[in-house]
Amino acid sequence: MLLSREIRRKLAALRDGATGDAAPDLEEETLEQLDRPVDVVAAPDELPPGKEVHGDLGRCFSIRLRPSWTGDWADVLAAECWTVLTRKPSFAFTGPHQTAFIDIETTGLSSLPLFLVGILHAGPGGLHLHQFLARDYTEEPAVLAAAADLLRHARLLISFNGRSFDMPYIRDRLRYHRLDQVIAVEHHWDVLLTARRRLRDLLPDRSLLTLEEHLCRRRRGDDIPSHQIPRAYHDYVATGDNSQLGRILYHNQVDLLTTAQLAALWADDMPVQTDD
Repeated sequence: MLLSREIRRKLAALRDGATGDAAPDLEEETLEQLDRPVDVVAAPDELPPGKEVHGDLGRCFSIRLRPSWTGDWADVLAAECWTVLTRKPSFAFTGPHQTAFIDIETTGLSSLPLFLVGILHAGPGGLHLHQFLARDYTEEPAVLAAAADLLRHARLLISFNGRSFDMPYIRDRLRYHRLDQVIAVEHHWDVLLTARRRLRDLLPDRSLLTLEEHLCRRRRGDDIPSHQIPRAYHDYVATGDNSQLGRILYHNQVDLLTTAQLAALWADDMPVQTDD
């Protein structure tokens, strides 16, 4: 997507030091991102490897990967992001296994089951992708429990719209199933709130895909749009046809990696927030 004429005008004003209605806190590093060419990244052809895991609440499917499964670019990106974040003073309060990024996929907008929790987790040697998948609706409690167990040591949770959507949704589903698992971290940074503050009206919108294209300079190939994911999952449960499942898992993985990239870009702006 090309920048509109109005956006180009505002960016040019920033570069030239002109005054106007452009956001004054959009820094030079962001402008440099806008000058890079846009890369197109494609989804892998195969489903990621994983295994069935069993717990007190039943079974689900667990996927644990290095980011390189998503593409060679992803491994490089994850390493660069982790290097930036671990060197920033604002992240000094976290230790090993204490930073995690989260993104969920659901069957609707409210009061309906979720079926996938994706976590980009700080582990040995950097960031690791974890995904917990419910292969049918009965496996949702096991997915919730597995995610809560992985996050039990986290002190910092980073998300995109997670304060308003992902975490309230998870807690609602825990209550629905009358589960006593708790996902409580000391700090939660919702990168969407930072995007709204920093960018204001400089981009067409502040959706993750828009930020990914304009700031990360990346466009997804063969991605499944978010609004199609619930129907694709329902079809998978009904028929067992997993032809769309890989695209859903890929979508979730790239959402996590993009959130990490934006966090690294704006690491100096991380607010100190508690996770309510």
